[in-house]
Amino acid sequence: MIRVSPAVWGSFPPGRRRAVVIVEEPYARLVRVEPTGRHAEQRVIAAGPGSSLTGLLAEAGPDADVLVLAADEALLTADPQAVTPRRTVAAARLGTGADPIHRIRRVLRCLAQQRPAESARREKRLLRALDLSGSLTLTESLSGSRARIQRAEGLGGTERFTPGRVHAVPPAWLVMDTARTLGTLTGAVTVKGNPVVGGGDRVDRTAVYDRLTPLVRYPLVLDVRDGRATPVKAVEAGSDLAAATLERLFEFDPGMSAVTAVAFGSHDATPMPPYGTETGGRPAAEPVIHILLGGFHTRFQLALPCATTTVRSATGGPLLEGPAPRTARSWRQPPAAGRMLRTTPKNLPAGRPAAGRHPARTP
Repeated sequence: MIRVSPAVWGSFPPGRRRAVVIVEEPYARLVRVEPTGRHAEQRVIAAGPGSSLTGLLAEAGPDADVLVLAADEALLTADPQAVTPRRTVAAARLGTGADPIHRIRRVLRCLAQQRPAESARREKRLLRALDLSGSLTLTESLSGSRARIQRAEGLGGTERFTPGRVHAVPPAWLVMDTARTLGTLTGAVTVKGNPVVGGGDRVDRTAVYDRLTPLVRYPLVLDVRDGRATPVKAVEAGSDLAAATLERLFEFDPGMSAVTAVAFGSHDATPMPPYGTETGGRPAAEPVIHILLGGFHTRFQLALPCATTTVRSATGGPLLEGPAPRTARSWRQPPAAGRMLRTTPKNLPAGRPAAGRHPARTP
């Protein structure tokens, strides 16, 4: 039996009548929602083959907190019109592997250990700095890149656990929508770290992820203008493959070049998800600032980490996010312990898949 404890619902805003867990068959029969103390009803809905989240939300009914536990991409997204403001929906991607029951338990454990109060304090600190100065600066010392998030009038709130949208959980990041919360991101942004790829089918998603993995070691500078990103500078030759992949994606689907949100990393004490959004037991994304490209209506959604970028108020003050600036350290750092770097330009020339891997299809 897999028990969904009351602590799992801690990050959901109060006030809903129902607590609903949607789980893929055949594991739904193993899940039991314990009384939460805040919901009048608790239930589990089984998602059969070919199910969509839109249809299952209708079955869940209105006035509900909904938690989705699934590996199928079709169960992890839904149009905001189908979600409606009367539901709060969180979707946990289970990835793939030999033991789905273990993966479900790990995700639930991460959710139960979240610290909403700590996250709220971090959110308040970031938004206060933005309100007081009007903008935040993103700087990367070794590449010399510099960008600014400019606050627009009348913006407020965040995209985290608010009704009317599907939120990815466990909430590794504090996500702030550029259109409705932060404002405009403009300038040069250095991306480096483990990328996250969502959307598409599993084969194509894996192919895109593999071609972006050089970013684990090699940084790439994006030029962001009018809310659109363009890869302009490979700081080292190793990121050429990632740059070419982004250019192809942006050419195929211009909507993917849109910077739709900026995600700020978790507090150090927040447990990270056991599996990355890119599926398959690969390392989860690091708790650092990310820029999010694309959205619900694009084939893929990308979260590109800025692991070496620091964030401060435009007027100065303490470091808000990211590592302390470095001045004399080589880019060529070894991967983190336990992480296998599968794809680099040395072992995977552009346009040719590595042996035993899925070929990267032109999106």
